[in-house]
Amino acid sequence: MTFIGWIVIAGIVCWALVLAAGWIFALILSMLGKAVDFTELGLSSISDLLGRRYLARIHKAPESLTDLEAMLSGEDIERTKLKNYEPSIYSPGPLENATYQEELPKLFARAGSIASSDINIDDVRTLARLSPIPAYELLRVVNEEQAPKFPYPPLPTPRPVTKPIEWSPWLYEASSYEVIKPLYSGVLTPLNYFVEKSFKKAVEQASWLKYRESEAIEKANKRNKEVEQLHQDALKKYAQAQQEQEKAWAEIQVKDKQRVDSYFAAYSQEKQKLETLVSLAKSSSSEGLIARAEQTLKLESYPSFVPSDFALRFDEASKILILEHEFPDVGSVNWVKLVSLKSGLTIKPANQKEAKESANLLYPTLCLRLACELARLDLDNFVEAIVVNGWSTYVEKSTGQVKRAYCSSLFATKTQLLSLNLVAADPLAAFSALKGVAARSLELTPIAPILRLNTEDKRFVDAKDVLANMAQGENLAAMGWEDFEHLCRELFDKAFAGSGAEVKVTQASRDQGVDAVIFDPDVLRGGKIVVQAKRYTNTVDVSAVRDLYGAIINEGATKGILVTTSHYGPDAYAFAKDKPITLLSGEELLGLLQKYGYSFKIDLAEAKRLNAEMSTLQRRN
Repeated sequence: MTFIGWIVIAGIVCWALVLAAGWIFALILSMLGKAVDFTELGLSSISDLLGRRYLARIHKAPESLTDLEAMLSGEDIERTKLKNYEPSIYSPGPLENATYQEELPKLFARAGSIASSDINIDDVRTLARLSPIPAYELLRVVNEEQAPKFPYPPLPTPRPVTKPIEWSPWLYEASSYEVIKPLYSGVLTPLNYFVEKSFKKAVEQASWLKYRESEAIEKANKRNKEVEQLHQDALKKYAQAQQEQEKAWAEIQVKDKQRVDSYFAAYSQEKQKLETLVSLAKSSSSEGLIARAEQTLKLESYPSFVPSDFALRFDEASKILILEHEFPDVGSVNWVKLVSLKSGLTIKPANQKEAKESANLLYPTLCLRLACELARLDLDNFVEAIVVNGWSTYVEKSTGQVKRAYCSSLFATKTQLLSLNLVAADPLAAFSALKGVAARSLELTPIAPILRLNTEDKRFVDAKDVLANMAQGENLAAMGWEDFEHLCRELFDKAFAGSGAEVKVTQASRDQGVDAVIFDPDVLRGGKIVVQAKRYTNTVDVSAVRDLYGAIINEGATKGILVTTSHYGPDAYAFAKDKPITLLSGEELLGLLQKYGYSFKIDLAEAKRLNAEMSTLQRRN
């Protein structure tokens, strides 16, 4: 073989070696492309030179898709918060009671108080001490005090209703997963084998990623729609909660204003009463004198054993002021004294001698104290003399019955009383010098008062005989109310005839809750008894009994009697219990009349029918 032949052969071999080396190099580059996908090494530029990088790579999920899938698989906080959204509505709850507590009843607490059953012998001597300033002046001081503050702070403004959270939709822009298959040509054509394999794998991967993407987008859209609905529902709840809160706040503001207004309205009302009392006590009139006296007797600080019931009358003709005051029963109390021991002061029973001495001292001292108190209240010289009659309720040992009788009486001129120095004077000697009379033992012995309340009253009218003109069997419930009052007067005239009592009927238009008055001179049971006559066809409720009790107090009476043609309810009897009140029902009235030879009837149904017919006739006329 010639040298040229060898050269040709050598050239062919070299060319073959070049081709083989190129093919091997391309294979190596393809393998390096795969390595670049996993390692992200800087060899991608070499693959780019060949223009086949996306074929050499296997498609992987974009970062946005993996983020979306991660959100879909994790906890959706926005959806959870919106789903569980419940707005907190202002709930004020009940307002605390803010009723104004009147001060006047507290000031006049002595009125109606229950006297103590214990008498400290040392307190008996303190009765002779007049307070430096008359107690009625206290009202003037109270009247000048500032108005009270409302006891509760202003209502706190409610917090705004919590809004639902704002939410963000999960958005995703679709990717393109189209795979182009560029083939090699020329000497690199053998590499297309590997291109085909890479392309097939890339298509499968792109198809799977596209499916994943569509599933994720569908779930995201469903989620966004659900959350949007939850957000709209939450907004509705929010709007409704706002309305309910505004309504609740407005209502509680109205209630709060009502309780504030009611509180100060009650204060203003009491203030007016107080100003009236102060103004009346300052007036230069007999009414002002009585007002000062009543206020002082109610406000004065007496020992707890001194009862609070009293009645005042001023006779302008004689210029005599008469006070009838309840005194303690010396026979039913416990006489005690304060003893100093090593352990300290203690209360022990007084001995017989100490108790008797204190009992003898009690009534005269209390009489003098009350009389002197009244004397210094006559600022305008209306009074020339003062009478104090003390009465007490006690148990009669021979019968066990509760009785009421006078136990002390004092008549003195105002000049005599104002000249007394009670603190320095001997109460017994002063009382005796003024010719006072009083029970002087540990057992109450009734006495006759020096001067009693006048039975003359401008309200009284002439008596009218009714019983003599009534037929037997007549229906009392159907008779005229005025005739019924006079019938009751005649009945009580007969019932109290043995004691010499006087029964009078009042004018109908100005009876002040009193239809008749009984003046009983009996020493033991005597006193002023007020009567109310109710020609009713229905049950008499407790209000009528309360009115009678108020009349007893206002009249300074010892007792009250309520007479009706009907009957009383349980509440009426309950109120009258333990009070000087007698309830006379229709049946009892018939029995009492029968006792004196009168036979009548009470037919409520017939009375109702006759009243209805009379009303119809009056309307027609």
